[in-house]
Amino acid sequence: MDAVTGEMWTINQYGVQGPDQLGKIWIGQPLPVGEDRLVFSGHIANAGKGVPVSLFHGTEALATCTANPGFIVEVPKRKGTYYIEMPVREERGRDVICRWEVVDQERQDMALVGEMPRNLPTASRPELLFGRMGHLFLAGDVDDSVGQFTRNASLPEESRSAWSDFFAQMPNWKQDYGLEKISLLVAPSKEEILRDHYPFRRAANTVFDDFMRHFGDKPVIMPRWELWNRRNLSYQTTGTDWTDCGASTAAQLLLKRWNLPESIPQTFRIERSTGNLGMKLTPPEMSAELVFGDDRSSRLAFDNRMPGQGHIQVYRNSAAPVVGKLVIFGDEQGISLADALSDAFEEVLYVHQPAMLDPALINLVKPTHMLLQIRQRAVYAAPNAGHSIFESGRERLAKMTEQERDQTKARLKTAPAEFHPLVTPLFD
Repeated sequence: MDAVTGEMWTINQYGVQGPDQLGKIWIGQPLPVGEDRLVFSGHIANAGKGVPVSLFHGTEALATCTANPGFIVEVPKRKGTYYIEMPVREERGRDVICRWEVVDQERQDMALVGEMPRNLPTASRPELLFGRMGHLFLAGDVDDSVGQFTRNASLPEESRSAWSDFFAQMPNWKQDYGLEKISLLVAPSKEEILRDHYPFRRAANTVFDDFMRHFGDKPVIMPRWELWNRRNLSYQTTGTDWTDCGASTAAQLLLKRWNLPESIPQTFRIERSTGNLGMKLTPPEMSAELVFGDDRSSRLAFDNRMPGQGHIQVYRNSAAPVVGKLVIFGDEQGISLADALSDAFEEVLYVHQPAMLDPALINLVKPTHMLLQIRQRAVYAAPNAGHSIFESGRERLAKMTEQERDQTKARLKTAPAEFHPLVTPLFD
């Protein structure tokens, strides 16, 4: 309750509580003390010898106390979101934490309209959505992420026809290029997996639903449920992309579908990152995410470091169980996916060209397996097969300043001789 206006706070409970010995837990409305302090209180039915309670504002720890069985704690009054955390039980020697989100009504209203009006770049419409538990979501993008998620719609007839042609070509590509396996992998949108954190309700029949109705029986891999089972670990809080943990989950499903050894990273560490949305705020907002736990830098044999489309990487791992070469035509999320799959394949070639195969490149590198990766929000338009990745690279070079272009050319010419075929076409 606000000390001046009397407005209320919204309290939401998150985290796995499940069967435990705490019984019913009650969290009361924050009460004002003067104009600059708030008092939080609560009660635990079966507190035993006491339960530790921690109170945060954002990521800042404000206070700790013990509920025995009740608790009262006073903290500075601030706008925004508070969190109350307490361990509800122990599993495998570790505490299972339950978290309550306490949001002032002004911020709650912002979440409901989907805007984050806090020092955003000037634009005609919001670039961010503020979701629950500190999650940021994309808005105002060319794919109309919000509209695709909230509107009932069908694939345009032109796109449906193009996708039909795309899948009809897959058997031909497999035969012509001597591939053992070929599939399309759709990377789920963050809001698809974290629906309970998103400020808008999902429509019952979206464009993507229509896509799956028409093409779900094709070689399409959509790791929706696998990522949902690990949803709190799979996506960046302050970004749109999956974490290395999320990429590994998708990679494991791919190997399972292809009947290959499921050799995928299982060890991760926590790293703080701004994400591609957190960097839009002033100051930038950071969050913790799971990244690969081991040093994998030695596997990256080649990286042309071109920005966006035109980017090519080669990973090598002589200890991998699959003796073969995988090529991934994907977007930014394909980078962590390629890194994860380097645990399984002796060689992985990542090409930043979402689901758009390049025949010249395929004939050059001669892969045994091919993955065409695309984001969920991009399926409203079928990819254009046949586009040259080297043409994309030349376009990137043309947009650079003369100094940047000279530096890039000089760097690429120092690549080992075996990778010159991936470099010289950029200068033609």
